[in-house]
Amino acid sequence: GKEQQMMEPLYMLRIFIYVFLDLIPCLVLVLAPHREHFRFSVYKTYGFIPILFTMVYISRILTAEGADIAKLFTVLWMGLYLVLLLACIKEPVCILLFTLLTVLNYGSFKAVMVNWIVSRLPVHFAGRYSLFSSLVLLFVYAVTYPFMYDMMERKVRPLAEQTRENRYWHFLWLVPATFCLSYYFNLYRNGGTVVFSSVGSNVLFALILNFGALFVSFLILQLLKECNDKLLLEQENHYLAMQSVQYESLQCRIEEARQARHDLRQHLSVIQTFLQKEDYESLSAYIHEYSLTLPLDASITYCGDYALNALIVYYESMAKERRIRFSADVDYPSDSGILSSDGVILFGNLLENAMEACSREGEGESFITLRVRRVHRMIVVTMDNTCTVAQPYYYCDSHSGREGMASAKGRRAGIGTVSIRKIAEKYHGTVKMKQENGVFYSSVLLNP
Repeated sequence: GKEQQMMEPLYMLRIFIYVFLDLIPCLVLVLAPHREHFRFSVYKTYGFIPILFTMVYISRILTAEGADIAKLFTVLWMGLYLVLLLACIKEPVCILLFTLLTVLNYGSFKAVMVNWIVSRLPVHFAGRYSLFSSLVLLFVYAVTYPFMYDMMERKVRPLAEQTRENRYWHFLWLVPATFCLSYYFNLYRNGGTVVFSSVGSNVLFALILNFGALFVSFLILQLLKECNDKLLLEQENHYLAMQSVQYESLQCRIEEARQARHDLRQHLSVIQTFLQKEDYESLSAYIHEYSLTLPLDASITYCGDYALNALIVYYESMAKERRIRFSADVDYPSDSGILSSDGVILFGNLLENAMEACSREGEGESFITLRVRRVHRMIVVTMDNTCTVAQPYYYCDSHSGREGMASAKGRRAGIGTVSIRKIAEKYHGTVKMKQENGVFYSSVLLNP
């Protein structure tokens, strides 16, 4: 009878094959966008798959036998799905939820389509876990999977990398969650996937719902991308403005030098007159008075990278205006392997954070010391600055995951600190920050 068929080894094998073909592609969709943030090696991470596969396999067997506990196992394997993701991937929970729920929506749609096609076949081909249903599953994957993988690879992956600290992710996961709840409500209210899929109007509903979910998710991801691009453009404009300030400063210095050279002949004539009269006291007073009119001697070349040099000089002039002692020892090679724009973002945020910390000190002498050294192929950057105000530690060390220094403006991740960590991660490096004895120490190691 039917119960005997359920326990037949051949039937169990067909369920095994179907679950394997059904689960593995969806797992790839979930893991692929976050493969650069695995906590363990790729082999160890994918080693958790048999645990999840076993849970899904058991739930499918119980569902096929009509056991009441089958729904509980379904909920358990979905919870295990999320737990394994959190255990294996160093990503914010909201991003993992967005990815998981999007894939679950796709999985529900795929199941509805497979069961609908199988239900339209002759009886001797039918059967949810027949070998022919496995072939139909592969056919549905062949038609729909490339689009889903492309979306995960080209949209979710880069955005998760570039905007992982964006607060909008805290709400974005609710979009696929809403569609997911709609799917499961309609599936279980109508007697399960098989019964639901036997009605053509239900399949049309699932098709529209899936396209709606993908369209809304795609639209939101596109808006998030445009928002991130706008932020990057504003940063670039900020640094271009600083380069413009440096250029204007350089032009002023050139003009001052030209004027000084023009006036030098007159000053030499006066000096010659004092020498002829042997009036050395008046000569000394005149030279002292003249020296006070000379422009300040300030270094305008720290490194060969024009944008980076302009940035350092800009903050040097700002420090002098605020009476902050500034020193920079920069050995930054022209062939560092680091994009100029990335270097500007890194050094700009370090210098800006140091300047803000010193500005909060009020009275008293403050200092900023920047050092850059090349050790083999690695670039070592250290920044020391005065900081007696207690800093809240919410983020501390980028090498240990989602950690770094919090902003002094509130209990949240400082935007500048997040940018520093992203640049360090991009070039396989680390960021460490600490406050000790009234000094804030920042160090960045880059390995381009």
